[in-house]
Amino acid sequence: MIILEKQPTEENPYVVNNYPYGFRLRTQIKYWVETTKRGQRFTSQTLNPKTDKWNKPKKTTYSQIILVGLNEEDHVTYTTLSLYSLEQAERFKEKYEKYFSDYQKDEIKNIIKMSEIYDKVEYSFRARKYKHKITGEITESVPFMEMNNYIEVDDNGNILDREKKDKEQTEINRKINQIAVKNASEETSINKAIETFNRVK
Repeated sequence: MIILEKQPTEENPYVVNNYPYGFRLRTQIKYWVETTKRGQRFTSQTLNPKTDKWNKPKKTTYSQIILVGLNEEDHVTYTTLSLYSLEQAERFKEKYEKYFSDYQKDEIKNIIKMSEIYDKVEYSFRARKYKHKITGEITESVPFMEMNNYIEVDDNGNILDREKKDKEQTEINRKINQIAVKNASEETSINKAIETFNRVK
């Protein structure tokens, strides 16, 4: 993929002529990256050759950073970065930093600083256990039609308060996110860091 030196915007899109439209017609299509408070979206829009009016734009889901380029066949494509891992964010920065807009330069700082925290977080998973209401048998697998005969329990066989457990996990996640945002704010504005987090939480 060859990144475009000048990244397309809605005001200055990348336009392709002679683009297929239906089975026989040809038209124009334009591409750009839309930037909002929620992140960036790759956008395309075709010109209706029958009416000479632009059709409704087609937009991807949001990513934190999107860069547009051309593939080996000179077709428009794009690459993205979201908040996944510190290693991935650093590789992306090293490879594409020279193409970044001012918005993307700020965004990569937020992503890297927040990823430094998330990379230190470890998650453990446990299989859910269920106890038969009459026999007391504990199992990890219950036939769907028999679910009413079982109740969820913890590893010690005690009845599990799922709502309470979910609230506890939500609070843990909230504290992790607060630390990540604080870490990002050391080099970027706290408001921008919070915006980044709100888009990916």
